[in-house]
Amino acid sequence: MDYKQKLKTRLYTAITYISSGIIFIALYGSKTTENQYLFSLGIALVIMGIARIIQYKRITKDEESIRRQKVAENDERNIAILNKAKSTAFGLYIFGVATIVIVLEILEITKYTNILALSVCVLALLYWICYWIYQKRS
Repeated sequence: MDYKQKLKTRLYTAITYISSGIIFIALYGSKTTENQYLFSLGIALVIMGIARIIQYKRITKDEESIRRQKVAENDERNIAILNKAKSTAFGLYIFGVATIVIVLEILEITKYTNILALSVCVLALLYWICYWIYQKRS
């Protein structure tokens, strides 16, 4: 995919974030639901979308900034750092949530333990599925 097309796709994704956020805020405001989660999620999506559009405008202001961003995204060192950061975040999340689940079980607060334990299982399952797919591609 051409890099400029990739940037346009990111712009459209940001617009989708903003649109989804506005829909969630409108649903909350219509009083058809009392779910505070919709309002919070809507605000977060709008803010993320605006931030991405600002980033898009900054990157595409001239050809030189587009070239610098393309080099930064395709640089092997940056890719290695990105992969290491993702790996570390994955491990910390698994370890942290597993610890919280154990502590909550000891304190007999089981209301949230099932949800947290399920999130760890889903994340591990996603990891193995992605690993299997990438292994087949290589």
